[in-house]
Amino acid sequence: MHEGLHTIGEMARLSGLPVATIRYYSDEGLVPPAARSPGGYRLYDEDALARLELVRTLRDLGVDLATAARVLDGAQSLAQVADRQAAALEARIQELRVRQAVLRHAAARGADPAAVTRAHRLAVLAAGQRHRMVTELIGEATRGLDLEPGFAAHLRSMVPDPPEDPEPARLEAWVELAYLVGDPGFRAVVRTAFERHAADRASGADRGDPASWRRAERAVLDLAGAALAEGVPPGCARARAVVEELVAVFAGAHGRNDDAEFRRWLAERVRAGADARVSRYVELLAVIDGRAAGPDPVPAARWFLSALEASAAAVTGPA
Repeated sequence: MHEGLHTIGEMARLSGLPVATIRYYSDEGLVPPAARSPGGYRLYDEDALARLELVRTLRDLGVDLATAARVLDGAQSLAQVADRQAAALEARIQELRVRQAVLRHAAARGADPAAVTRAHRLAVLAAGQRHRMVTELIGEATRGLDLEPGFAAHLRSMVPDPPEDPEPARLEAWVELAYLVGDPGFRAVVRTAFERHAADRASGADRGDPASWRRAERAVLDLAGAALAEGVPPGCARARAVVEELVAVFAGAHGRNDDAEFRRWLAERVRAGADARVSRYVELLAVIDGRAAGPDPVPAARWFLSALEASAAAVTGPA
């Protein structure tokens, strides 16, 4: 027996690696034997055992054999290899996060195969490409329309600025946003809303500004939202009082007189604005940007629309 030397079987026992693997590493020059026994069997010293442990560690960390050989020979530092491997793992982790987000999206919504494919294709885009994707939606929806300047600036600000490595919740929001933005129905709804805005601006039917519109929207959340929370039926006398107050706010916000024509016009606008997809878009933007999402305006808007229609029916009577 050679002092301080190990047979390949002992190396296997000490390292936990199969004999065949150690023999392969030895043949490749990664773990050369220190000597041979009288019978010609390989013998390894402590340095060989240390090299074997390092090769095993590098392989467990995903480093290929060629790179491991360069580290062992001193041609490449362990720090350089570790840094590159860590970056590769980050990319792989991000890829897996995308897959997880798409699968969660499909499981939660029962999306059809084409929708899942589209969501995945859009989700794997780089951050800059995602930004352009949403920018193009706004551009397509507003192209050729004469919008109020402040409103147009607000729309341009409604494009998320995605980080290169979003956390899971923000990535899942991106997947859902990608699905939503790619939905032809949603794109049509957005385009129709902006066309209506431009037409109202051109005809003089709407002479308001973004600040006054926001105040009116806030009033719906406050007044109609409170009535909804309290369970006030849309057709009762108390609901009619809320309608009168809100119609006055909207008439002032749009520079209009409160008459039957305005109320019909207002009902059409509230109906268009009460699309849950639009409010979800705004909510997803907040998640992606890392902001707290505001209250969902849709339930209050739908209550106001029901109360507004009930009030109109009460005035005109049955057809």
